[in-house]
Amino acid sequence: MLIPLRANAHVLLPAMRWAIRDGGPQGDATHSFLAVLEAWGEDALPALPDRLPLLADTRTSVDVLGVLRAMGPAAASAEPALSTCQLLDHLGNHWSVTSTAACIRGDRAAALRLVGDAVMTAQVPEHGPFSSLAEFGRDAAPYAEWVRSIHESSTQWWARLSTAVTPWSITGQADPAVQVLEEYVLPVADGDDSFGSFREALRGLIRIDEISPVIRDALLTVRESERRLSQRDGYEAILQDEELRRLIEQVLACPHASPSETCRCSRRLDAEVRERGRGEDLAVEG
Repeated sequence: MLIPLRANAHVLLPAMRWAIRDGGPQGDATHSFLAVLEAWGEDALPALPDRLPLLADTRTSVDVLGVLRAMGPAAASAEPALSTCQLLDHLGNHWSVTSTAACIRGDRAAALRLVGDAVMTAQVPEHGPFSSLAEFGRDAAPYAEWVRSIHESSTQWWARLSTAVTPWSITGQADPAVQVLEEYVLPVADGDDSFGSFREALRGLIRIDEISPVIRDALLTVRESERRLSQRDGYEAILQDEELRRLIEQVLACPHASPSETCRCSRRLDAEVRERGRGEDLAVEG
């Protein structure tokens, strides 16, 4: 609910910072607020001092690293604090600190090498940081063939989704990715309740800015359905249903487009970027 309120970050941050300091790594709200701060990127810079102590706890360190990478060079002053970072001995964690340091240092080439090496050398290929690799766009072209091979051999839904969107970010070719994302949209229109993969597929489609007529028809069916889009209980079920329905509306705002066309939401986002002067890329969150 807070993520779309980025423009009001200056008003909301004081209370969020207090909650993070008060709750610490074990606080119920801390993880949720860290996700919001990551989505807000540089606008969350005033809260940087409150996040650094959380690097020393394995319950929050990975989330804080994600926030720092989202902020990029604006968080350069945090580099010395990375020496305090405590991580669980887990696949995918070992490259995080070095990659984050390169990112906030503004060394894009070094960060790409680190992420690319992590993808290539992952003991379990599907566990490589494909989502992070996607952030480098066409610069990640040397790794495109490896990503494609992992995608074709993977049977895990989360790996297939990650390795579907990453090649699009590298090549700009939407059709292969859209066809894969269809696999996780169409079943929900038929009554399936795999809402986790459905949500990630919707986010992927928003990022690609293009949908197929088949996906459009399926989402129209889901939108008209009266069932609650959630397997959760109580208020959490309401929130998940609302989140998915918001994502559906964002996807439906992008009609099917040929490679030479730009969808309406892409043009709107480009206009926002030019107006705000925030750079070339704008991440869309639900």
